[in-house]
Amino acid sequence: MKFRLDRKTPFPRDEVFAWWTDFREDDHQRPGSPAASTRFVLRRTGNEIWLQDRATRPMRVTIQEHVIVNPPLGYAVEARYPAADVRYAYRFDPEGDSTRVSLDVDIRPRHVGWILIPLATAWWRRYTERDLDFHLGEMERNLREDGHSS
Repeated sequence: MKFRLDRKTPFPRDEVFAWWTDFREDDHQRPGSPAASTRFVLRRTGNEIWLQDRATRPMRVTIQEHVIVNPPLGYAVEARYPAADVRYAYRFDPEGDSTRVSLDVDIRPRHVGWILIPLATAWWRRYTERDLDFHLGEMERNLREDGHSS
């Protein structure tokens, strides 16, 4: 299952990239987050980051993630979920003083995922949209509080 989401934010690409790639333990612990998880940065080497997310919502899972950043264009992630391998990539394209944030998602079922993933296609897309919009809202609030542009 593949899909793409696009959003526009009023901030310049460099600020968007810096905020989006500042991976933190509490990224999914703020009020309003569609997920509840603790993120661990396991290691960083050059443009590669290995993460582990221990989620309790929407389901209890541990997710291993390998991130490759491509400053300031975006980053790509390979994540291993219990029933699927998920690849997703964020791209940050400047549009004047603003930035278009594009998210490409590719979910590849494994094991019982061959049955469950097709049944949950609409849910995955809605969840991903809520997650993207949550992070965009957090970024906007953080950047405005810090006195950044826009």
